[in-house]
Amino acid sequence: MNNKEALQQLLRWKRTQIDPVELGWPRRSGRGRRSMGLSQAQVAQVLYVSERTYADLERGEMSSPTAEFLDKVAQVLRMEERERTALYVYALGYEPPIPMDPTAGTNVAPAWQKAVEGVSGQPCYVNDVAWNILAANEDFIRMFPQDPGRRAHLPEQNLIRWMLLREDAREHHLVDWEKRWAEPVAAQLRTAAASHPDNKDLQQLDQEVNDDPVAGPIYRNHSIAYIHPDGDSRLMRHAGFASSEGAEDQRDRCCEHHALSQLGTVTMCAAQPFGSPGARFFFLVFEPVM
Repeated sequence: MNNKEALQQLLRWKRTQIDPVELGWPRRSGRGRRSMGLSQAQVAQVLYVSERTYADLERGEMSSPTAEFLDKVAQVLRMEERERTALYVYALGYEPPIPMDPTAGTNVAPAWQKAVEGVSGQPCYVNDVAWNILAANEDFIRMFPQDPGRRAHLPEQNLIRWMLLREDAREHHLVDWEKRWAEPVAAQLRTAAASHPDNKDLQQLDQEVNDDPVAGPIYRNHSIAYIHPDGDSRLMRHAGFASSEGAEDQRDRCCEHHALSQLGTVTMCAAQPFGSPGARFFFLVFEPVM
């Protein structure tokens, strides 16, 4: 099946799922066999375009339909996110740049929480589109600087706020903070805030980081463009690192306030939960520097 045929089947099937009565048309009466759902003419009317214009799209004969038009079609035909993605791919050859649902990426299915918490021996976590931690395992939580004698805990629920604004991150945990961490992370935040202007958490972070006397000048430097850290390796201290049996303990203190930690390199392996565009799943591979 080629893209044109796939587009035809998708749009025809979605039309059959909508009762015209729900959109204000009178209920059909009288004898005779009638097709189910909306007609092409009815879809065109709701879209405020000619029947021919919509028919050209459904036949796959519309040359380069605009993203705005495809989004209107997706809304009228009540498409789910995955169906809208298919519409873009069949009509344009690529996926939509941002989700249709403004809340996309702000949560993940409960199964992700169980899956992440069940991982042992490898730090991993899921964050939403605004870097709020949605799920994390104990190995990830133990990575952060810890006060001696206290149970391991997350210093912040929001990773961007911690990485860019907190002294623990800037002075102790994230090595070579400005170049290796702050510059790419700030660029990520700029891109995310621009892509999601209605996300209150991102807009709040944008304001806080911009106003910070240390992170602000870095944030306002637009010469660095950066989208995601998949495959990146950076120096950091791992507070929960345990040497293998028989190996010499190389841990030391970054300061008098924190427990022992191990200097090393963390490589970030990132993926996206398909059901939550914008959220991210991370495996963190840590290698100690001996």
